[in-house]
Amino acid sequence: MEVLGFSTGAWNGGRARRDWQKAGQPELPGRLNERLHIVFKDGAKRWRHGRQGIAALRKPDLFREGIDGEAVDWACQRLLAQAARRRILMVISDGCPMDTATHQVNDEHYLDQHLRQVLAARERAGDVRVCALGVGLDLGVFYRRRLAVELGEGVDEGLLLAVAGVLCQG
Repeated sequence: MEVLGFSTGAWNGGRARRDWQKAGQPELPGRLNERLHIVFKDGAKRWRHGRQGIAALRKPDLFREGIDGEAVDWACQRLLAQAARRRILMVISDGCPMDTATHQVNDEHYLDQHLRQVLAARERAGDVRVCALGVGLDLGVFYRRRLAVELGEGVDEGLLLAVAGVLCQG
């Protein structure tokens, strides 16, 4: 099992946006931010050796905005590279795809549409089961297999059974 994370590499587009501006700001440039894909614990590490990496999840300055479609695709590619009978990706999200720089110069639904395209491709391929936990929100606009959770209420047996139910959905 791996623990992965994603964010943008900078606020306000960073280097990607500056490069776009230097190129004369062509129309509909697509993503205008650097991706930050993080491996907190890779599949080869035992849990006890992955503690330090997992602890980095608590660094508030690590997470900025999110280009979810590219992150889901990256995580699926990592899963496909592993020898496994079943591949399940559990996305834990507190919001929709958002990158201000990308949003300002593309269609307002650009990142949402890209995430939907990535998820539809995974559904068609059938090689990775993608599920989602929405922290404080229902991610049903994107994910077929999903569960909305309120973490302030704590984790109990009922929540764990609900998560297991999402993982087992056909």
